[in-house]
Amino acid sequence: MSRSLVVHLQIKPEHLREFLTIARAHAENSLEIEDGCLQFQVMEAVEHPGLVILIEVYRDDAAIEEHLGSAHMKAYLERVGHMIAERQRYRCAV
Repeated sequence: MSRSLVVHLQIKPEHLREFLTIARAHAENSLEIEDGCLQFQVMEAVEHPGLVILIEVYRDDAAIEEHLGSAHMKAYLERVGHMIAERQRYRCAV
């Protein structure tokens, strides 16, 4: 059974454009280099300025753990950590 991550990120207004650029590149990179990453979408909520929603689908829980522990995830978080005002992450069954 595949698993997904749904992540809600409230981005500081002054960083929104830069964050979206970095997050979309991270999504493409994850899809390219992780066999277990099946889908990765970066969406901006229309009614809630600064709210970015990530929809990530993985082969299984092990693929999620691989993603979360990867070097490229660590590098991504180092680049964007200061841009995020609030984060909520949900692991979901698909």
